[in-house]
Amino acid sequence: MSDDANNIKTMKLYTNVERIKNELESRDMLNSEFIDPIVLSEIDSMHYMGNSAIEDAVKTMRLDSSSRVLDIGSGFGGPARVLSASSNCTTTALELQPDIHQMAEYLTKKMQLGQPVKHKVGDILSLDLDKLGGGLSSFDGVISFLVFLHITDKEPLLERCANMLKPGGNLFVEDFYCVSPFSVAEAESLSEDVFAKELPTREEYISHLEASGFHNIQFIDKSSEWTKYVTERLGNFTANRHNFEEVHGDPTYLSLLHFYEAVAALFSGRNLGGVRIIAEKK
Repeated sequence: MSDDANNIKTMKLYTNVERIKNELESRDMLNSEFIDPIVLSEIDSMHYMGNSAIEDAVKTMRLDSSSRVLDIGSGFGGPARVLSASSNCTTTALELQPDIHQMAEYLTKKMQLGQPVKHKVGDILSLDLDKLGGGLSSFDGVISFLVFLHITDKEPLLERCANMLKPGGNLFVEDFYCVSPFSVAEAESLSEDVFAKELPTREEYISHLEASGFHNIQFIDKSSEWTKYVTERLGNFTANRHNFEEVHGDPTYLSLLHFYEAVAALFSGRNLGGVRIIAEKK
């Protein structure tokens, strides 16, 4: 496992991977021959606002059966599976962490989505891009949900995204950004609890996008929506503690509680912002 794949485990959302199978078993879905990806998305997705974000991506990028999409930091594969199931596009799901990648492959096989969703483990910053999907300039869209925040140096990342896109291809990203300077405590929490360092401001992010070959950039602030979302998520999680611990145990509950509390506090401080970025490759 790479250093980044090891270090990112300080973020508690990325530990206790077996909780996905535990949840499936608790719902009598573990031994099912087929699982609907829309139903599973309640369990396996780590982004905000559920499938509405995926539906927006499908509409924005006008995806159909001819489309090829790269999902960077695909996690357990939830967004990739919903994207392909709803649009019939082919999605290459690239995940850095081997244990999460393996779980994603397992879930995709359970849903019989082997052809439209193809899983790959690796680091977008060091991977041989010619071996990703159809190689350079082969994708109609690149998507990523709450992953770019983990990568400090944005320009090499965005340049690689541009290199994978066909001319006129679309980038659809949801990410964190710096609204105003973080306190020492906030910066420490971002680093340790969220594995995010040196988040860019709005102006810096747009500059990185332009320098990497993107135009028609939309920087859509999601801070208010996401603050409400993460606050409600924390409340629902603590209210459901007994049921959660029956399935997953106390250590997993406390681990996720720590993460949910940290994120809610960061958004409530109003120095952390959320954004949806839509851009086109020149």
